[in-house]
Amino acid sequence: MSNFWQSPPALAPILAVLYAVLLVLVFLRRPALNRLVLWTLIFLGLSAGWQLASERLVAADGSLTIWPAGLLVLGALSRTQATAHYLERPLPRWWLPLWAALTVLLAIWPGALPFAIPPFWRLASTAGQGGGFILWFILSLAAYGWSLLSTRQTRFPWHANRTLFWSIALLLTLAGDLLSLAQPDLLRLAGYGLRLAGACGLAYAAVTIVRVDLRTRFRRALARFFLLLLIALPAAGIYYLAFGLAAGFSPAAAALLLGGATALIFLLFLRVYRRLERTLFPVLLGRGLDANAVIRDYTQSIGSTLEIEQLSAVIFEKLDSLFGLSHGALMLVAPAAEQIAVEPIPAAGLIDRETRYLPADSRFLETLRTIHQPLLQFEIEFNPALQPLRREIAPWLPALDMELYAPIRSGGTLEGFIALGPKQSGLTYRTDELDLIQLLADQTAVALENARLYREVGTQNERVRHLNLDLRRQNDRLETLDRVKSDFITVASHELRTPLTQIKGYTDILTSLNEENALTREQTRQIIGQIERASGMLEQLISAMLDASQIDVDEMKINPTETHIETILRLALEPLSQAIRERQLQVTTDFEPGLPPILGDFKRLVQAFTNILSNGVKYTPDRGGITIRCRQISHADGPPALEIAITDTGIGIAPAYQQLIFDKFFRLGDTQLYSTSGTKFLGAGPGLGLTIARGVIDAHGGRIWVESEGEDRERLPGSTFTIILPLAPPSAPAANGAGKAGP
Repeated sequence: MSNFWQSPPALAPILAVLYAVLLVLVFLRRPALNRLVLWTLIFLGLSAGWQLASERLVAADGSLTIWPAGLLVLGALSRTQATAHYLERPLPRWWLPLWAALTVLLAIWPGALPFAIPPFWRLASTAGQGGGFILWFILSLAAYGWSLLSTRQTRFPWHANRTLFWSIALLLTLAGDLLSLAQPDLLRLAGYGLRLAGACGLAYAAVTIVRVDLRTRFRRALARFFLLLLIALPAAGIYYLAFGLAAGFSPAAAALLLGGATALIFLLFLRVYRRLERTLFPVLLGRGLDANAVIRDYTQSIGSTLEIEQLSAVIFEKLDSLFGLSHGALMLVAPAAEQIAVEPIPAAGLIDRETRYLPADSRFLETLRTIHQPLLQFEIEFNPALQPLRREIAPWLPALDMELYAPIRSGGTLEGFIALGPKQSGLTYRTDELDLIQLLADQTAVALENARLYREVGTQNERVRHLNLDLRRQNDRLETLDRVKSDFITVASHELRTPLTQIKGYTDILTSLNEENALTREQTRQIIGQIERASGMLEQLISAMLDASQIDVDEMKINPTETHIETILRLALEPLSQAIRERQLQVTTDFEPGLPPILGDFKRLVQAFTNILSNGVKYTPDRGGITIRCRQISHADGPPALEIAITDTGIGIAPAYQQLIFDKFFRLGDTQLYSTSGTKFLGAGPGLGLTIARGVIDAHGGRIWVESEGEDRERLPGSTFTIILPLAPPSAPAANGAGKAGP
């Protein structure tokens, strides 16, 4: 026996063949020849070569020979590379050639080690060979450290189990490497076995999806160990007493006594084992779930829930009580045009509520529709057949930090899915738990359909309510416009009749005096002047109506020329100067220094500002004030412009009328109090001045709006008309101002 342990060369070819067989199996079973598989194959090949060279591992002086030691270091290098790719943390490109060069350099570099090596291990006595061992140690420590760190950092239990499996296999290979250098041959043989077992684990992890729940299996094994220990102790006590008593009896009686003790232990095992199993296993593994009771309680809870947000909260509450969850959400699926909308309804945790849109032929949603169990995020990330799903949902769905997705189907249609985060305990979802979650998801379909119908009814009711409000507003507007048109007929007839009456009256006087041959030159001049004034009023009214009609059909033309806003405003005030003096109004101007010239239709702009200022004069009481401010403004999303603000201290404008005043024929006040004068307090015209002003401003690419706290003839809150006038009009000006009379 001693010679067998001391002759590992007889075992080395067998181990090398086993490594070679393992290499072939990995090559044949690989789903794809990726870098992880490639480095695993390299590791297995180097392991086979190292095993064949192990008969020359130790020189006559007890030191390591160069080539076996080099193969050992290169094996550690390939193992570290495989670990990096397994953990999806690829190393830099310069890393591999650097360490390969160091391996060769230290393998051929002679000299003494700066520290003593324990004699228990068969290590090199030269610095080069000892340096190779240091490289092996650093590489092995780095690989194992990365693996453990990744296991601790991941929050997903299945991901943690995957890296934990790799860590255990890695630890076995490291321990095997170390024991293979041990002085006792028995330890060397154990090292060979551990290394081969670890290599099998690494190979298995490289070509398959590791679905081994190591934590649950460890806890189950621990529970069984304690269970057997609790039974073994009483059994040992019974045998101890039986042997003690049997010492004073005859052989037949002693045999009968021991047989009775054995029967007693067997009965004890049968009765106690099941009872202890029911008591101990729930403590160590958690209590089992009564599926019927859970489904019955779950169905009752969600059956009376009609709001989707509340349904999501109830679903998570029930599942949280079963599994101890960290977060979750109900995800609604609905067609949207040529895409499919996925709307998250958070139940717990910080969940992004933004609706996402997936392609109509989404493989992720199609997979959920066809599978009959929850889809794990672990499967999406590591199952090669599901790699298209990973690309489709990245980075949105993984960012939600969900562990599984349980589809909710109704009649073969995917209505949504339940997304659950990992358990707070850190344990995985067992198979029976996944089946139960899917059963609960199937029970959710009817409740979700009812909640969706309830939401749709609520949405339709809200839509009807808004439509009713809009109809009410439109009805009020139509009533106002109808009143405005009636008022316009009254005002327009008055406006037209007044100058026509004057013309007809003075014409009759002129005719009568002429027939009597009683006209003097001075009388003729006065009568003709009155006729001309009345004709001018009539012409002005007709021109205003024509301008308003041009605005309606986008026919207002402008002839831009360079001018200054100060000149425009000064000329706009001239027609109103007499009224301003008579009514003792105070006009104040505040112009920003250095205002640039503008490119605009001078005549049209004077007309527009005259109408705006006339509005301020008419609705400002005597001895009131009007302030004109002008400054240059510039916006990142618009051309440079001038901002002109005309503020009066008048009666103000009610918010309901602040848009209507820019419509044709609209005027504030009672038409029964109508006055022909356009400049006396509360005097009014046909309601076209502000309409024309807006059309002119819009034709220049500008905007106009009014701001006022409301109408109050006692408090006099006043109004502010703000005009944004670009320094140059657009290349293709549009005269239609519909919808532009606002900020």
